[in-house]
Amino acid sequence: MHKQTKLTRPFVKKQLTWYSFIIVSIITLLVLSYIPMMTTIKYSFYDVSMLGFGEKFNGLTNYKLLLNNNSFLKSLANTFILAFMGLLSIPLGFILASLINGIGKGIWQGFFRVGYYFPNIITGVSVILVFQVVLKTNHGMLNSLLSFLTGHEVAIGWLSDSKYAQFGATILYVWQNLGYSMLINLANLQSVPQEIYEAAEVDGANGLQRWFYITIPQMKTCFAFLFITGMINGLARFTDLFIIGGNSPSGRPGGTLQTILMFIYQFSFESPQYGIASAGAMILFVITFIVTAVNLLTTGFFKKEQG
Repeated sequence: MHKQTKLTRPFVKKQLTWYSFIIVSIITLLVLSYIPMMTTIKYSFYDVSMLGFGEKFNGLTNYKLLLNNNSFLKSLANTFILAFMGLLSIPLGFILASLINGIGKGIWQGFFRVGYYFPNIITGVSVILVFQVVLKTNHGMLNSLLSFLTGHEVAIGWLSDSKYAQFGATILYVWQNLGYSMLINLANLQSVPQEIYEAAEVDGANGLQRWFYITIPQMKTCFAFLFITGMINGLARFTDLFIIGGNSPSGRPGGTLQTILMFIYQFSFESPQYGIASAGAMILFVITFIVTAVNLLTTGFFKKEQG
């Protein structure tokens, strides 16, 4: 039998000392995360035009309105399209990591690691302002390069034309996140045992064969991690698209850049309907949860390694 702990004064004092180190974090999580989350769940079932006043229970009406709203469905489609297009940073990051890893450890590897990761250090607003110049329709850097390569004037509205806006926004997003993807891939590449490569080389496998049959299979867990985090970040895109659209949540041009978060913002601040906004937030939470769970299950994340 276990010895019963006596609630003596020294014991209680010791426990309080330990909990005093985390009480601030607990209170912060409670006030800033858990209480607002529970309030959002509650408001999603209410008609709320003014917080704390005139709240009327309306059941699933908010959810029905959203699922029959063309603007919301379009923002939902935009969210998934932009999220999947943003995943391009994973294979590009892997290719860069493979090239940098091939250089070998030394000053040049450090130089390229820092160089490619540098965009992650720059603040998001600065990156957006820079790319508004790079992707400018007339005499932008990208269009100027395409004009030089093709031999005729190219004036694509990467951020102003609804046909190309999602591609322009993806170029910005991939450039900003490429360094992070490269760094994670590189760390995993360097954890692959060198004995496997040496054995394959002895068996006559060339560099490309070793890359396809050893490196890529060994990176499965890394790819799964980047895919999951990339999808979560993609589903939560807001700031860059908001600024590109002229600080408007309508997703300019033509609503092609409006994501679910921007739709929620629109019904939270521009035309307040907090019940609608809360229902949208809950739908986003459910979608993110399902996408993450499916990814974890399909990649075998929950499977225990065979002994």
